[in-house]
Amino acid sequence: MQRSNFGEQVPGQPGAGGPPAFLPPGAYYGAPQAAAPQYAPNPFVVASPNSPPPTGHRMLPTILELFSSFKRRWVLCLLIGGILASVSALGVWFAMPSGKHQAEAMIRLKANTEGGPKQDDNEFTRWIAAHVKDMQKKTFAAQVAGQLEIKKMTILQGADDPGAAIKEMINVKADSGEHVKITINGNDGNEIKALLEAYVNTYVKEAKDKENRNRVELIKDYNKSLELINKDIDEQKKQLEMIQINAGVGGVDIVTLSLLERELATAAATKTAQKQALSDLDGKLEQLKSEINSQKLPINRKDLEELMATSLTVAAKQQAVLSAQQSLASAELKYNKGAAQIDVAAQALAAAKADYEKAITEVETTNKDALLQKAREARQVDVVELERQISVATNQLKRTEENVKILTEMRAKAKIVGQQMNLQGNDIDPLRLQRDEIRKKLFELTDLERRKDTNSRIELVEGAQLWLDYNFKTKLVFAIVAGIMGFTAVSLILAYLEWRNRRVDGVDQVVQELKMRVIGTIPAFPSRAALKNGEASQNQNWRFILNESVNSTRTMLLHTARTQQMQVILVTSAMQGEGKTSLSSQLATSMATAGLRTLILDCDLRNPSMQKLFDIPVSPGCAEILLQEIDIADTIQTTSVPNLWIIPAGQCNHRVIAALAQGHPLEALFNRLRGQFDIIIVDSCPILPVADTLLVAQHVDGVIFSILQDVSQLPKVQDATERLVQLNIPLVGAVVNGIKPDIQAYGYNYVKQLPA
Repeated sequence: MQRSNFGEQVPGQPGAGGPPAFLPPGAYYGAPQAAAPQYAPNPFVVASPNSPPPTGHRMLPTILELFSSFKRRWVLCLLIGGILASVSALGVWFAMPSGKHQAEAMIRLKANTEGGPKQDDNEFTRWIAAHVKDMQKKTFAAQVAGQLEIKKMTILQGADDPGAAIKEMINVKADSGEHVKITINGNDGNEIKALLEAYVNTYVKEAKDKENRNRVELIKDYNKSLELINKDIDEQKKQLEMIQINAGVGGVDIVTLSLLERELATAAATKTAQKQALSDLDGKLEQLKSEINSQKLPINRKDLEELMATSLTVAAKQQAVLSAQQSLASAELKYNKGAAQIDVAAQALAAAKADYEKAITEVETTNKDALLQKAREARQVDVVELERQISVATNQLKRTEENVKILTEMRAKAKIVGQQMNLQGNDIDPLRLQRDEIRKKLFELTDLERRKDTNSRIELVEGAQLWLDYNFKTKLVFAIVAGIMGFTAVSLILAYLEWRNRRVDGVDQVVQELKMRVIGTIPAFPSRAALKNGEASQNQNWRFILNESVNSTRTMLLHTARTQQMQVILVTSAMQGEGKTSLSSQLATSMATAGLRTLILDCDLRNPSMQKLFDIPVSPGCAEILLQEIDIADTIQTTSVPNLWIIPAGQCNHRVIAALAQGHPLEALFNRLRGQFDIIIVDSCPILPVADTLLVAQHVDGVIFSILQDVSQLPKVQDATERLVQLNIPLVGAVVNGIKPDIQAYGYNYVKQLPA
């Protein structure tokens, strides 16, 4: 049994037998030709002499070409693209920071302490505002920043002024009623929570300590006042006693009256000084109120700078100025002074600075009302403090005036002898009432001091609570986008690299870009597994398509051969593995089946494979004929296909290649074979690797170019065809192998077996 080129087992019956050495020429062509005819330039190439060159060397592909390249490498694109997409997505996911976490704490400032002094609403509001202002002071933030555990925090590393950095992060706001809310935002949840805890705990502790110190100082002041009042009462008693002693003589003790005069003068001087101080405070208060109500209130420069620091527009313009400065510096280093590039960079810098100043002006204009309001709020806090100081000064003045009044009355009464004795006794009663009031306040303060740990006006209601924001949605979106971009980038790169190979992806590309005439197409061979596992009807359809494709190609070739008197047809390709040997065997078999006496001449001397298809020995063959070691008739071997003979390649060596280059042995071979066969199919080497085919092609009537879809490369095919054209070798056309047809589209009625 022998195997045909279709892979089927066929009977080993001989065909028509080996042709005689001097067989008369077949009826197909007429008289034998003594030599290969000389032909005009190839009439079968589609391109005209003035046609543009093929576009196989374009730098950029079209979208359809990229898509075709992707289809050829989709497995590799999925593998590498999937890996890069995963790495990109994971990298973006872990590289992107989480959202701004927030920590929050709550402090309560009690309006009144149980058993303590009462405050009206205005005083309490001012007291709350004073605490909020103290919590926002940079000095306090710097104090917190100086703590050892705070210094080690990464969120403060690299900050020139840690205190200022903490002040910017902390937000203090009077929430409602007696509560003050303190919040902080940051990327590291644990650190911002620890920082907020240290901040509020430090403030509460210091506020309580200050409250206790103030209470202790107030107790000391009350004790001192009580001591003075007791002293005054004792003095009054002594004066009464002196008056009573001197009543009998009708006079007053000179020493007692002089003491009263000195005390009254001192009290009057104190009163004048207190009035002046109160007047100064009133003046300052009126000035602040006037500034608050004024429309031309100056804007705090620090507030403006903070606003500019938060403006994205100003930041972008400032970055543009920095970029322009860098460009100018780079131009000054790169070019000589006065160069046009330096002027352009300088103009760009000037424009960037102008845009930056304009952005600052626009931000200031847009936020003018907010800045004015912030300035008014700052001055309102100062107004509250001044009002408190005025209240204290007013109370002190009242006490001094009362003291002056008392001293004046005491001096008047001291001058009266006898008649004022009862009145002098009544003057002691206000001092006694004042003493009782001070004693009551002292008792309250002493009780508060005793219960200071459990009855403070300042307490931490809620410690630092952390609200985490991991920014899942944003990170997921960016990770997906990064993955898609990574996969797309890999796919585009691999598709572009594949396109750079310029593999043929269809018949249209051969016609339009290579300007070659396509005389036929051969369907792609299914794999052995597909043939084995496929249904019988499907395999039958595929074999039908293969046979009809080969027969169509044969018909086109024979028409050309009749028209141009061609008998010896060479089948070649640009590179190895592009289907030339299969095409040669299929065409030869089809022509033999059509009744033509057909010969296959295997001139692929270096890498013969035709003998494997027909299961014959590789020698003797063409190589031995070229060396004139054997007669031609002894090399012609029969095949299992009627009307089909074959001359194998033989054993190739350096002498064979040298004989091939001489040309005379090969010319003699073709001249003798022309008279014995209707048509001769020559299987040759690829054109680009070796020069054998170009030597053989000079003795044939025409060349068929085998192109394998998705394998053959346009630049190489173009290079190979140009070599043939330069040698004035007629190119019959191209046959595109590896086409993937729609088997079902051919229809069942045309596929079923015909009767024998």
